[in-house]
Amino acid sequence: MASRDRTPRVSVIIPTKDRADHLAQTLRTCAMQEYDNLDVIVSDDGSRDHTRDVVMDAAARDPRIRYATPGDGVGMFENFEFALRQVAPGYVLALGGDDGLMPHGVEGMVDALASSGLPLLAWPTPSFFYAGARSPAGQLILHLDGVRLQHGSREIDSTAFLARQAHDLYYVIDIESPMFYVKGITSTELVDRVRARTPGGYFWSCSTPDGYSGIVLAGEVERFAFSGLPYSLHGVSPSSQGLNYYAKGEKAKKQSEAFFRTAATRPMHAQLASQPYSPLIPLMTADFLLTAQDLPGWPGRVPALDMWRVVERSLGELRDGQFALDRTPRELAILAAIADQHGHGARFRALVAKTRRNRRSVLEGNAFSPQRLYLNADALGVQNVYDAAHAAYTLHRLSAVGSIGALRRAAVNSVRYRSLSMRAGEPFPPESAWTTGTTPPSSTDSGTPSSSS
Repeated sequence: MASRDRTPRVSVIIPTKDRADHLAQTLRTCAMQEYDNLDVIVSDDGSRDHTRDVVMDAAARDPRIRYATPGDGVGMFENFEFALRQVAPGYVLALGGDDGLMPHGVEGMVDALASSGLPLLAWPTPSFFYAGARSPAGQLILHLDGVRLQHGSREIDSTAFLARQAHDLYYVIDIESPMFYVKGITSTELVDRVRARTPGGYFWSCSTPDGYSGIVLAGEVERFAFSGLPYSLHGVSPSSQGLNYYAKGEKAKKQSEAFFRTAATRPMHAQLASQPYSPLIPLMTADFLLTAQDLPGWPGRVPALDMWRVVERSLGELRDGQFALDRTPRELAILAAIADQHGHGARFRALVAKTRRNRRSVLEGNAFSPQRLYLNADALGVQNVYDAAHAAYTLHRLSAVGSIGALRRAAVNSVRYRSLSMRAGEPFPPESAWTTGTTPPSSTDSGTPSSSS
């Protein structure tokens, strides 16, 4: 194990609520880390299930794990802030209650940070969908770079990254996003720098705490590090909040509405008509960018947002995504208010009138796209995020020897081996060398009874 005196403190915060069974697997991935100077802080927002028992059981076996709670039902925003306040100086990343760390993940993060000399690191996080989350079978999704999985390391220019966010408006698919929720790790010094700019000393300023961290932290530095080797894994279980936007039925609808009520205390930016929180990714990205820009002295440089593009791309997500039809009126009303504020109301309504929803369904089984590899997790024997972390780790290392150059070298070695096996070499020694002065041992010589005895 790494020495506690020679390695930085790494804190993993896990804000959670009512995900005990999946949390047990998440904590297994934390307990397998071979890194001593690690704190795993589970912040429980008043769970009604056996979350506390799961954490206390894991803590009894691994003193690096501990239980904390901000109280009963304070909400996601306050729970994240409370968890972050428990962190000691060093580095920090956050996991959800169904996410996980890769084998040797913490050591890998620390090594990558040390090699880069930078305080902020991102990586391409694989995703694991539990069986029943969006299809009957589980699914493991890995990020591709051409014909192989992501690999290598590089430095990312923050200004270029923020400009890409302003144009693409889709932070969640950007593998270079340095948000320290599952996809990255940051020094606590950068966290404190953001807190110093935020009213009330908070770190987060938006309704949802994930992608905002990637935007605001990128703006605090000129460059940050990227590793093609992932160190954590994003899990999606049937209890994941985001699935309620897509699932049909009254139960999912009521859960979505309950979350919307919780988030209603933190409306989106004034440039987004101060509308209530929306799960549409382009709107969330715009809210993150605009909110970060308002922080006093924030050094990030973001191009002016094209608000029609924000509205149009958000409608595109409603069209192409799998949002349940009965969830769309709320989002259309939000988009209409934003369009009206920026003089695009008539244009927006005309576009809605001629737009038809895409009928595509969830991609199941094995498949690939230019950016991703989709694997049937059930067929791999992967049942939970702990299994998925090991599978993803192994596949990435197999890919490391599966590059074009490595395959070429393997082919050359194979041909050379085969050709040598077909060439005549030295003859065996003559019979005189292996028969002179020797006779086969008898059964009595060996001490073993003969077959006739």
